[in-house]
Amino acid sequence: MSNGNSEIGTVAYLDIHGLKIQCRSQSSDLTLDLVRPFKYFIREEDGSTIQVVVKEEPPPYDQFPPLRAKFFTPRNVVYQDGSRKIIDYFGKGVVLEENNGTSYQIYGFERNFLSEVFYLLVLSLLGQFCDQNGLLRVHALALSYRNKAILVLLPQGGGKSTMAFNMLREPEFGYISDDDPIVDRFGRVLPFPRPLGGLDRSTFNGIPDRYIYSIDRMEFGIKHYIDYDYWANRVEKRHLDDIILFIGRRILNGDPSIRQTSELRALSTLMRDAVVGVGLYQGLEFLFNNSSWDALRKIPALVKRFLRALKLSHIADSYEFTISGNAEKNSRILKEFLNRLHDKDS
Repeated sequence: MSNGNSEIGTVAYLDIHGLKIQCRSQSSDLTLDLVRPFKYFIREEDGSTIQVVVKEEPPPYDQFPPLRAKFFTPRNVVYQDGSRKIIDYFGKGVVLEENNGTSYQIYGFERNFLSEVFYLLVLSLLGQFCDQNGLLRVHALALSYRNKAILVLLPQGGGKSTMAFNMLREPEFGYISDDDPIVDRFGRVLPFPRPLGGLDRSTFNGIPDRYIYSIDRMEFGIKHYIDYDYWANRVEKRHLDDIILFIGRRILNGDPSIRQTSELRALSTLMRDAVVGVGLYQGLEFLFNNSSWDALRKIPALVKRFLRALKLSHIADSYEFTISGNAEKNSRILKEFLNRLHDKDS
């Protein structure tokens, strides 16, 4: 991160597998807060193709022309002013998109808001970048284990973060991502280690406070996060092409279990967790340009995602993981199963 003149403020550069973003704000502590979820991807050099300026000040509502709302989402109203897009978060703040999506300004009074909107904007831009460059985002927990990438596909709220926290207590496991690993066009799982999150702060007891922070989110309340560098020496930096998919399903009562399943079952789940991307932030307010009919423009991207998901289901070994309400048992069963696989392969 570097400092500039008073007009530019403090600058940080991100390079997320080729998506290069410059983030600027008026103060170093604000810039640090903004890029904290993406620490792993901070770089010293520029080369950015997208600039984001974050201003901790009221939006310039008096400078906007009288525009009709283009469409609404649960968290904002979107307006179009020629090539400029104005996204109003019901008075909390505004995002201005200009220059064909290469320049953004975020205005807001409150740092939680600014941090969350910047975070969602980066994920939205990453989604577009992945579609354009042959990458597939998967809604899954991703760990490494003895040179293999382990992807556990669970629906939102299915316990991925709790399982990650339990598994990372074991020295054999490395950290790839707790929510959305990226698979490249060659079928390799890429590192995407963002902060591991949870709703219950007590879950993180024993972890030094300097690694933990909280965000009061617009719609979902307070969530607590552990910086990825708490596990810095355990972050998997390699691109792994030996992949095991675990298709998670929950049971109300009973014990966890694992059994082999078919490519078709894996593909069916990937349709939800990668092609449609349920649970992945898609940033629809940033993707649509004219009307809700622009969703049709996503069809080619969906077809490409499907083909990449088809390849992933073919090259990966797939298992159905029946998950109980006992997190410790779930983690133990997974570890024991992976140990047996390793011993068999050896």
